Amino acid sequence: MDEQTTGDGDAASGGGGGGRLRRALAARRGRAALAGGLAAALVAGWLVIRAGDDADADSDAAKRYCWGAWSQGEEPLRFNNDNRTFRETAPTPERPRGSCTITTSWDNGINEVHEKISVSYGSGPKDAKKRRAWLAELFAGAGDQLPEGLPGFVSEGSATLVLPEKCDVDGRPSVVAVSGVQSDGKDDTPTLPDVSSEPWQAGQLLVDIANHGMEKAGCAPEKPLGFAAPIPPGYVPDDTFVTGYSSGACRIDGLRPAPGGAEGSDKGLDSTVGPVSDDLQTCVVRWYDTVAARLTMTAHPRLVKLFDGLTGSAPPARGWRGQGFMDADGALVRARCSGRTAVMSMERTDVADDTPFATPSHIFPVYAAAVAKRLGCAAVTPHGDSI
Repeated sequence: MDEQTTGDGDAASGGGGGGRLRRALAARRGRAALAGGLAAALVAGWLVIRAGDDADADSDAAKRYCWGAWSQGEEPLRFNNDNRTFRETAPTPERPRGSCTITTSWDNGINEVHEKISVSYGSGPKDAKKRRAWLAELFAGAGDQLPEGLPGFVSEGSATLVLPEKCDVDGRPSVVAVSGVQSDGKDDTPTLPDVSSEPWQAGQLLVDIANHGMEKAGCAPEKPLGFAAPIPPGYVPDDTFVTGYSSGACRIDGLRPAPGGAEGSDKGLDSTVGPVSDDLQTCVVRWYDTVAARLTMTAHPRLVKLFDGLTGSAPPARGWRGQGFMDADGALVRARCSGRTAVMSMERTDVADDTPFATPSHIFPVYAAAVAKRLGCAAVTPHGDSI
């Protein structure tokens, strides 16, 4: 059955579910050390990675979530209540789209806390404007890059993986994304319960659900996706992007409010730098704690393919190299860079209207020039790094 909605008062029914779960996990450890190590790391958390189809027969009594990927953990007991709801639609070969949502709530003694974890499987919108917005949201969660060449990333509260070419739909890559949020009635906090503080665990959770999704969609590779290497931190030295400008956002000199502004006009400028590598570079620019722009570069072939059909055949502006555009909502350029195809993009948010970042005409050229210089490729902008 593709779709199921239920309350989870019976999620831990079956008396001996704990023993069966341990036997299932032990069986999987014997066959795949990586998956077993992950199960051990998460067994005390809210969600426990599930052995899946190779579990022993009587383990079917345990409730499984999200296309068979997860089962309810034994602890903490606060989640073994009637306030958990679950809804999923599994992808299929005929309909390669799917979703899974788990919600729960409890009283912490002060107020009621609500948690929600959502999983999506799909290739995104076809419409160019909607696809740009979809991609901006995907890359906004790029806090740490997955290792071993996997085309994906994790952050506090989200994780994204682009699936192999076999799972493409009409030429568009399929993507699995996981996100979580906790709300106490006052604030919404992005979080993956008991996982988000450890990027490696979040990445393993992502890969596990992606493997199950591909099985359901009929496009699973012969060898399941996985990784063992640690996830490198998204740290870069302060002098990585020196271009001759005064200090600015994203550790890029010159990435700041337009020239001629009043003294101190960059006082509210702040940014968060994500991964910085030859495959992926991201940054979120804030103006007085409000997101004003998101800037991204990717040269990983599977991530680059997400932007197919968006660049057009003309350069973004006169004198630029490559194909792309600059408009009121953002900018994008696709160009060859050191033997690879790279895509650099910017998306501004609606709240940027009253900030120095209302249009991309100043920010994006500085960003593109600095990134091209870091990668060692030919200048993309008309004046290289002399914007």
